[in-house]
Amino acid sequence: MDISLSIIEARRLRLYSQRLDARSSTGVADIVRDIAAVQAQDSVAELLAVRVRTEGATAGDVEEARAEERSVVRTWAMRGTLHLLPSEDVRWILRLIGPTMVRKFRRRHQELGLTPQVYDRAVEVMREVLGEYGALTRRQIAEQWAEHGLPSEGQGVPHLLCRASLEGLICFGPKVGGQATHVLLDSWLGDAPEVTNPGAELARRYVSAYAPTTPEDFGTWSGLPVKDVQRAFESIEDELLKVDVEGIPMWMPQTHAGLLDEAMSGESPTVKMLGAFDPYLLGYRTRDLGVGPELLKRVHPGGGIIRPIILVDGRAVATWARKRSGRKLTITVSPFESLSGEVRERIDREVEDIGRFLGVEAVWEVE
Repeated sequence: MDISLSIIEARRLRLYSQRLDARSSTGVADIVRDIAAVQAQDSVAELLAVRVRTEGATAGDVEEARAEERSVVRTWAMRGTLHLLPSEDVRWILRLIGPTMVRKFRRRHQELGLTPQVYDRAVEVMREVLGEYGALTRRQIAEQWAEHGLPSEGQGVPHLLCRASLEGLICFGPKVGGQATHVLLDSWLGDAPEVTNPGAELARRYVSAYAPTTPEDFGTWSGLPVKDVQRAFESIEDELLKVDVEGIPMWMPQTHAGLLDEAMSGESPTVKMLGAFDPYLLGYRTRDLGVGPELLKRVHPGGGIIRPIILVDGRAVATWARKRSGRKLTITVSPFESLSGEVRERIDREVEDIGRFLGVEAVWEVE
């Protein structure tokens, strides 16, 4: 059975898949699992991605889930970038993603002089010191490497840490004095169930979180080679339904078919303030459904920047920026179009909730 959706309907389905149609009272780990992963190279954006999908959670809850409950893990994963992952999934995801990303960075490692011998020795030292001290900052690890004549400054240090993370040796641990630390992954986490077909499972999670979507979108999001993407989609083909979005073939899980009425009947206008690098924008090969091509440069100006945006029914209508002074947060909104009174009222609610989530007084203004 094929399903036809308009652009407007496809946006609403993506809001539903991304847990953006209504806030959930489930925990941090559940939300991270539901949307497959959360981009985490920007610490505040990582928090805001959880906020916009939950009801009543706080920034402290995210850190508690990561550092105390250890139900989510921060590490390098998809595309070789930092993500929050469900703890029970991190090992099989890294076994799937890691080798591809290590190959991707090989030329850069050669340029930095990170030979196999240097890497093996760095890992040996890191195993020893983390085994002894438990958690160390990047600087502390680099100091230990320096004592053994290993790279301790410049880009060599993060590249060594990234590779060790992609190979499942280390992950981020608790913050110490406000600074991030690294720990041995096997010491930090307990055992987890094995996944027999990691490619199929990651594709299954992805389609559920990003539908309607395409194999090309999955390849962009995961960083996996085309042949691996094709194999993964073929493995779950019987679980999917083809969706025609105004002439563009896409896919969604069969389980979503019975939920279409629910997805289409959400509050309208649905107004959401997404942080920078939100999965809603980063999870696809193109951003045309959410951001008009004529507006793309305002959201994605280049240099790896994805600005925070305001969505109305899944369509970007503004970017926003934040400035904090003590206990006050000022949010400046830069609209792409006139904002109706109803949309402004919902922005009021979102800004108030951002303040509650971060534990500050939040106000907003139009640029």
